[in-house]
Amino acid sequence: MTPIVIDLEWNHAMPGRRPVDGLPNEIIQIGAARIDDGFNVVSTFSELIKPCYYPRLCKDITELTLIKDADLEGAAPFLQVMEAFRDWCGTGYVFVSWGPNDILELRRNCDKFGFATDWIADCFDAQLMFDDMKMQEDRNWPLNYALYHFNEKPAGAHNALADVLSTVSVLKHLDLTDGLEDEYYKVIVDDGL
Repeated sequence: MTPIVIDLEWNHAMPGRRPVDGLPNEIIQIGAARIDDGFNVVSTFSELIKPCYYPRLCKDITELTLIKDADLEGAAPFLQVMEAFRDWCGTGYVFVSWGPNDILELRRNCDKFGFATDWIADCFDAQLMFDDMKMQEDRNWPLNYALYHFNEKPAGAHNALADVLSTVSVLKHLDLTDGLEDEYYKVIVDDGL
């Protein structure tokens, strides 16, 4: 199985507004990198997604990601980006993400937009691997701390592809082969979300 490291950025309801039923967060950016056994990036995928349910970005999201409303105006809609991403993934892969939330939001967004989820492969939690293999403190470490721990530099500002490349830098210091064979690191996705 080929590892595909994935990261998402998402928006949410404006403060004081009710979230859309079944969609607390709407994906606005997807980043991914296919890596080989030597942790070399073989190919990448990076796309902004035009929001439908939460069309205006919340201030905290813009501050965190540096993505602005104007950046999303010309972006493709969710279904078009997901179709391209699914095609890019191909077959024979597993996802790796920093924490469990990205794969859960991917499934939730696919469900809300009526896009099939049968193509979404198992996902393994790199954050859990880092804690279990290196720190052993049973806590959720920020990606930036893991980079610091290994004396690695962030790949860039906080956005989906930069976070993916930063995660790859951390994975180089972990036993990913064992991690992908251990069910303990697999993200459990509840179909009821």
